[in-house]
Amino acid sequence: MFGFKKNKDEDFNLVLEERANFLSILMALMQLLKSSGNNAQSDFIHKLIELFNQNNLDHFVKLINGVDMWGGAGAVWEVYIEDQNKVKEFEKEMLRLISLMEKTKIIGNGIKPIKKIFEDNMKTG
Repeated sequence: MFGFKKNKDEDFNLVLEERANFLSILMALMQLLKSSGNNAQSDFIHKLIELFNQNNLDHFVKLINGVDMWGGAGAVWEVYIEDQNKVKEFEKEMLRLISLMEKTKIIGNGIKPIKKIFEDNMKTG
C-alpha cells in the first residue's frame, strides 16, 4: 500500500545523521499516544524506536512506511485523541516526522496526501 523501494546498495547515512531528531519525534509520539489511551499505536512506535536503536534500518524504514503507521482504521496517523491540546501536539509531531522522512529520503508512496491533511488541520486549528 505504501511501498518504499530503496536500492539495497544505498546506505542510510541521511537517516543516521538525523538519529536524534527521529528519536525525539518518535518518543514524543509514543508518549502522546500512551497518555491518550492509544496503547496499541504507542507500542508500535516503541517497536520503531527499538528497531532504530538496534540499527535495523531496513526493517525500521519498512515499518515506518507501512499500514500500521499510515493505513486505515487503527493506524497511528488516524488515532482519536480527545484532548485538543494533545491533538495539536500530535499533529505537529506527525508533520515533523513526515518532513524528516522526506529530508532523509525514506518516505513511501501515499504519505504526502496525509501530510496535507495535517497541514490543513494546523491552519484551521
